[in-house]
Amino acid sequence: MFPVKLEQKFDYICVRRTFFYNQHKDIEMKNSLLKGLATVVIVITALTACNTNPKQLITGTWQVVDAKFESPNKIEPELISYWTTEMKTWTYTFNADSTMKVKQPDQEIPNRWKLNKNGDSLIIGFGAFFDVASKIDKLTSDELVMRTIQGTDTAKVTQILYLKKLLK
Repeated sequence: MFPVKLEQKFDYICVRRTFFYNQHKDIEMKNSLLKGLATVVIVITALTACNTNPKQLITGTWQVVDAKFESPNKIEPELISYWTTEMKTWTYTFNADSTMKVKQPDQEIPNRWKLNKNGDSLIIGFGAFFDVASKIDKLTSDELVMRTIQGTDTAKVTQILYLKKLLK
């Protein structure tokens, strides 16, 4: 073996130390960049999710695709079948100015609508006569499920409407 001078050993150690120090700095920089990128993705996702305003989602025309009825009392299957078939012909158009219409095969009924303060119930006003509140079970950009309780006590019926948004 060749005798190695102390200066050469020291130079070798300094070079190795500098090499590892630079590698460590590169890794730190890459980690910082990845953390920053992940933060940006999370912020964009959060902001996008927060922009799903229920009023904006509801605005548009919806086709009833199914209807279900629940009651503590027995409902005749023929009556359920009739109303389910009938309601599948209905469309609901919710306008941004809180006016609306329910279109049935033989008529169009003008109404008004609003959301409750929590945004989880839809209140439809039928002229000056009465308001009907429907719990929103599901609301996406193309699907709306409304649950309406009608009647009281033994005559109570829960109507569940499944609506699909029509494309313009």
